[in-house]
Amino acid sequence: MKFLRQYWLVLSITLLAVILVMIRTYSHNFRYDAVRWAEPSASRSNILTEDQIPAMSSNILLITLGNKAPAIEQLQNKILELNPESILERTNLSLIRKNKGPVILFSEDNSVSARVWMVLSEMGIKNVFILQDEHTYDLL
Repeated sequence: MKFLRQYWLVLSITLLAVILVMIRTYSHNFRYDAVRWAEPSASRSNILTEDQIPAMSSNILLITLGNKAPAIEQLQNKILELNPESILERTNLSLIRKNKGPVILFSEDNSVSARVWMVLSEMGIKNVFILQDEHTYDLL
């Protein structure tokens, strides 16, 4: 008993750590989901062309990641110009999460759009697409 009284804090922290490890090991809530988040990229279902945009819903948010914005007439008032580094700022994430329709990412460099898409999709933001410029090579 004296041993338990003397080391009660250490024992309780150790017991709590063991319980949390057991929960994490056997729970389905903590599974590794990177494969699931990257699946649209592998199946190329996250890539759009300008021809596919008119068939989408009306609440499209186009995010240009750089200087050049595509000339899509129906989206001229729904374009948000951002630096790729600022995509995780609180105000930008709030705008993206509040958008009721699809979010389309565009950059002259397709790899920039792909990296931002991966970050947003791993954060749990769904309905994010990459607009592929028809004049660039297929790098994705």
